[in-house]
Amino acid sequence: MKKQNIFSIIHITIYLIYASCIVYFVTVRNFRSIIVSILSLIGIIILIILNKKYKHLFGNLLVNTLIIFIAISILGGTCFDFYRFNHFDDVLHITSGFIGCMVARILFYFSQNETDIPRKRIFFVIYMFMFSMGIASIWELIEFGLDRYLGFDCQDGGLTDTMFDILDCLIGSIIATIYYYFKIRKAENIKR
Repeated sequence: MKKQNIFSIIHITIYLIYASCIVYFVTVRNFRSIIVSILSLIGIIILIILNKKYKHLFGNLLVNTLIIFIAISILGGTCFDFYRFNHFDDVLHITSGFIGCMVARILFYFSQNETDIPRKRIFFVIYMFMFSMGIASIWELIEFGLDRYLGFDCQDGGLTDTMFDILDCLIGSIIATIYYYFKIRKAENIKR
């Protein structure tokens, strides 16, 4: 089966899941979850449209990873309260470390000639790691702002929650940078 078919199946599946959830939320009159689901679905559709319009700017793998991540965190975490389960938030933050490195990789390729990357291997992995951790820091600042000024409860455990979230992202970022380091090294050896 071609990759494009797999990505189309993912998109259709996500749309069906969202539609089913929205219907469910309407029947149980959970208006908060209806609004959150619709806004999340709109964000996913915009992401897909932008990726197609700009000739797969972000790459299908990253876009589909983001789509699944958003659906799990919004539908599962926010709407169905999966955050009450131990380590659900940890898995999301570890995954965000991977996603941050994927975004950094795409931005790096965007700004560099691909042939320059192997000789800049250490810089590349340091850049990916720092970018991913920067995203985690910004995310935690957003959570703090939402809690402090809008009365949300994103940082359920306060400072402890924030530190564990950043630690989780650190774990994901380290694993991703090690993976990409060896992937670049392998590509470098093939070119020789």
